[in-house]
Amino acid sequence: MSPPRIAALIPAHNEEGTIGGVVRGLRPFGLHRILVVDDASDEGTGAEAGAAGAEVLRLEPGQGGGKAQAMRAGIAALRPDEFDYYLFLDGDGQHDPRDLQNFLDCLEAEPGSDFLLGSRYLERHRIPAARWRTNALGTWTLGRIAGVRWEDSQCGFRMIKKKVLDRIELRSRGFAIEMEMAMKAADWKLRWVHVPIQAIYHEGWASHFKGVKDTYLIAWWSLSC
Repeated sequence: MSPPRIAALIPAHNEEGTIGGVVRGLRPFGLHRILVVDDASDEGTGAEAGAAGAEVLRLEPGQGGGKAQAMRAGIAALRPDEFDYYLFLDGDGQHDPRDLQNFLDCLEAEPGSDFLLGSRYLERHRIPAARWRTNALGTWTLGRIAGVRWEDSQCGFRMIKKKVLDRIELRSRGFAIEMEMAMKAADWKLRWVHVPIQAIYHEGWASHFKGVKDTYLIAWWSLSC
């Protein structure tokens, strides 16, 4: 069986210091495409991504609207192409692109999987306690509603079969788009796979995610969309 064609989509806002390493880490995997959506950065994110070998889609101020808008713009740009899976990961260095091998290993073990969701469950001790608690609460609550047992539903490192995602209309804002994907995909009988990945939190690293506030918004948007 031929290897799957994978198109990577990386939303990035002011990630000049990390985006190049993320892109270079993906290149040895021979992906079909690597697209970085530069969400109105006011520094060199787009230039660094391009120099590392990615395609760059630039959203200017007024076009960008946070992670959800960047991801929707990237999906729209990739959708006309022919490939098998969308790959999503963050551009801030929180995800190690080498962990993509874990996804490929899982896909080889379970061919035809529809939704492969990165899971930091085994390394949850590395995640700030308050952050993990809000994540776990949202994962458990929305999983009960969706009828799917998730380990780490808010993880942005994921692979989704193209024919699945292309059927979903995404409308949410901010970080809620990742949970919206999972909630809407749960309407179908899919083959879900949890893929162990590293939990990376650098000293002094500041997340764009705002804990309880964003968890509440994720739940609200996921249920209302």
